[in-house]
Amino acid sequence: MSDSSGPLSAARLAEQMGDALPGPESLPPSADELVARTRELVEAVVLTDVADDLRAEAARTLARVADTLRVEQREAPLWLVRHPDGRLESLLQAGSGRLNPQAPPIEWIERPAEPPAGAEPVPAQVRARCVFTAAHAGSPSRVHGGVLAAALDEVLGNAVTASGVSGLTVSLTVSFKGATPVDTSVELVGRYAGHEGRKSYATGEVLVGGAVVVEASAVYVAARREPPTDDRHAGHHEEER
Repeated sequence: MSDSSGPLSAARLAEQMGDALPGPESLPPSADELVARTRELVEAVVLTDVADDLRAEAARTLARVADTLRVEQREAPLWLVRHPDGRLESLLQAGSGRLNPQAPPIEWIERPAEPPAGAEPVPAQVRARCVFTAAHAGSPSRVHGGVLAAALDEVLGNAVTASGVSGLTVSLTVSFKGATPVDTSVELVGRYAGHEGRKSYATGEVLVGGAVVVEASAVYVAARREPPTDDRHAGHHEEER
């Protein structure tokens, strides 16, 4: 999604949609179940050692399932909902979208609702936990570094959104201090670290048993906002957020 100023973040798009944004009740009852079973399937495919004829039969079965799901589809992988407390949730994105089985199964422990649009940014921290599986492995029994980087980008981005600002990632720096094991509950923390003009900053960590194994910092940039169109502002340049 984009406007005349460039691509939009989910938070900025939600602001533009306003009351048109649906609530979590718009989810079909079976949506979470389908994702859970698909994640189980992906892990089973990664670890399977069955005979060739069983693989071929499974492939044919999955082709039929895919055909069923293609009968009715969205035009774009976008589904935003607004919870009663004001919290925005993007259901299909690959960072933590709970209706995207490719996304790591991130579970939010602490995720404050963002302040109203136009309010001053506030200090914000988010916390989440995740059990990465064999489908996310890199080195034997360890989570792939790229998967951890994506998860941290998501957590840090949520901290920025929870502070009351929004933006798209323009820089992500990740430092690996130790191994992150699969099939183990790990904690992810992100915090808003301030802003300057349209740039917002965040830092965060992955912790295993309370020990920091990954550190990250990121920069997010908000889209330029269009100036008012009345005569009083004619000829003015775009204002930076």
